[in-house]
Amino acid sequence: MVFVIGGAYQGKLDYVAENYPGRSVYQCSIDDPDIDLSASVINSIHFLSLAQLRKDIDPLVYLSDIMPMLREKIIICDDISCGVVPIESEARKWRENVGRSMTMLSKNADEVIRVFCGIGSRIK
Repeated sequence: MVFVIGGAYQGKLDYVAENYPGRSVYQCSIDDPDIDLSASVINSIHFLSLAQLRKDIDPLVYLSDIMPMLREKIIICDDISCGVVPIESEARKWRENVGRSMTMLSKNADEVIRVFCGIGSRIK
């Protein structure tokens, strides 16, 4: 698994398209608490976490269950842990869930790449 992280609008998907061409992309949505595992690239997995929070699904249990199917995937996630801690309870819980999910995915990834200003830096 390759796990690509970075802030919003930093060029993560463009980085993946340039460095891993010809891959199919699944775009996660805040309305769908599941992933289409037929795609090679799973984009915006942080939105999956919000959809799961709203459906009372534990993202760590979900990711643990599908981890074997993620081994050959490229997963892209916005790092939403920076900045001011949100006042709203849902936003705080979402931020926590994304952080815990990122930790799990990083530990299981073969490579972790942080993209900043369109430049990828391999951190694992």
